[in-house]
Amino acid sequence: MALLVACQAIAYIDRVNLAVATPILIKNFGYSAKSIGWLGSIFNWVFTIAILFAGPFVDRVRARVAYLAGATTWSVGTILTGVSTVFVPLAFARALVGIGEGPMIPAGQRVIRESFPLGERTRAVGAFFAGNKIGLAVGIPLSAVIFHAFGLPWVFYLTGLLGIIWVALFLAVYRVGGTAITSEKIDWAPLLRERTTWGMMLGNAGYLYMYYVFATWLPGYLVLSRHLSLLNSGFIGALPFVIGFFMTVFGGWLCDVLIARGVRRTIVRKSVTVTGLVLATIFTLCAAFATGTFAAITFLTLSVAGFSFSTAALQALPVDVAPPKLVSSLAALHNFGGNIGGSFAPLVTGVLIDKSGSFLLPLIVTAGVALIVGCLPIIFLVGNIDNEYAAA
Repeated sequence: MALLVACQAIAYIDRVNLAVATPILIKNFGYSAKSIGWLGSIFNWVFTIAILFAGPFVDRVRARVAYLAGATTWSVGTILTGVSTVFVPLAFARALVGIGEGPMIPAGQRVIRESFPLGERTRAVGAFFAGNKIGLAVGIPLSAVIFHAFGLPWVFYLTGLLGIIWVALFLAVYRVGGTAITSEKIDWAPLLRERTTWGMMLGNAGYLYMYYVFATWLPGYLVLSRHLSLLNSGFIGALPFVIGFFMTVFGGWLCDVLIARGVRRTIVRKSVTVTGLVLATIFTLCAAFATGTFAAITFLTLSVAGFSFSTAALQALPVDVAPPKLVSSLAALHNFGGNIGGSFAPLVTGVLIDKSGSFLLPLIVTAGVALIVGCLPIIFLVGNIDNEYAAA
């Protein structure tokens, strides 16, 4: 479990380091907000495609091989990000990070299915996805401190090294689930015929759109809109994700407690997911119209707490409903759909900032996507999880 949490944390450190560099690229290297949005979306588009193919890949080669290939690739891509500040090399390096991170979630959810009993899986999923909140909470101030101490390239050199160290530890420790490569054909057709699959994918799209707006633009918002220094924005920008970590773990714990007490799995998953996204929508709108810096940061922190509360319930769905041999494949579809929504978040936000001259409109759009795209499919398309789980 510690290895899974650390994997997500390092992956998100290697994502958010570019967000910390955003004000530097805009102020010192002539980047526009739209150009920064393109860099973020290029990563997300490549990651979205990679994760679609990563699911069957993980189901065939198992987690040990998949993590070795993936984490090594994204770590090299992170290190290469520090080589140049020119757009094309930066875009190539971020695309490489996206390719490498593709197997991360399908492999992690397969490990959880293999390693944890049913009554502990939501907590395990919650802890796994809480790792990305740790990554954002640590990565924002860490990148700011490295920048001030050593300069911009070393932000990427040192954070990229973390993934290489993790690979060595994972190979030394992980033994569960075997390493045999299977020749059995992985068929997505049964999964795509299920209404629940589409509800999961769309709901995750609304969730990840909001998530990526915060992950890619929060440091820039604090510097460009609230006029904080880069170092101060690093530490203040970590606060929402520290709270988000605890809320992610709490959401997973609450789900398992409610299910253990006899509440139907379907009711638990839907109610926790929708409650978190509705709260995040409300607080994001409050932040959009807040005039003071303290109020804005408070509301944004509460928004992160809201969607973090929904994380474990939403991300446990593939583990709930997939047949054992298709866990990684359904996790890949779930996150492919989600990242289609998330992949547009950095670019759309950047374009709206350039057009409107502020963060007001981007935050309103973010709230609307979370409410409409995130909540409605979970309510109306996701079916009876209890029956589907029993059938699986």
